[in-house]
Amino acid sequence: MFSKLAIFALLAGLVAAADCEPTTTSPPPTTSTTPPPPPSGVALHPNTASTKCLDVQGAVFANGTPVQVYDCNGTGAQKWVINRGNGQVKVAGTNFCLDAGSSPADGTKMKIWQCYDGLAAQQWYWTGDNRIALTNQGFCLDNTGGSTSNGNPVQIWSCGTGNNNQVWTAVTPKRRAVRYSSSEE
Repeated sequence: MFSKLAIFALLAGLVAAADCEPTTTSPPPTTSTTPPPPPSGVALHPNTASTKCLDVQGAVFANGTPVQVYDCNGTGAQKWVINRGNGQVKVAGTNFCLDAGSSPADGTKMKIWQCYDGLAAQQWYWTGDNRIALTNQGFCLDNTGGSTSNGNPVQIWSCGTGNNNQVWTAVTPKRRAVRYSSSEE
């Protein structure tokens, strides 16, 4: 027969089991070795130059790489993610943002830099008249001298109505113009 100790242990186990919450097991999360596709982004054309694009020089994705105007070629160096309202202008599929530097002023040349949430030099908005403005600082993305020559640097300059060097057109990969609006004006 069972010893008193064995019966006591059995009863203690039953009482403990009855007092516990039921447990459920979830299947392990699924993982994929294939990364998600990068966002397609848009091409940003200076003014009406539909064959020229805002471009990361040499397709070098590193802090401090200059931004320029260059022949559109469909590479990742020319695909940008810009959202309605305030936010960063990111190089699609990367963690690099359009950056105006620590002391923005007329003529400051644009570059890319690792994105940092809330960094003033990386906060932009799309205006109702197709300008890309540095939030709360009075500067707009400006195609230096209006030149469409390959390698022409892009800068910031005081926003000005009628300054065509500050007009940009966003176009999707399917060649559709994107219309943004903002209440920031």
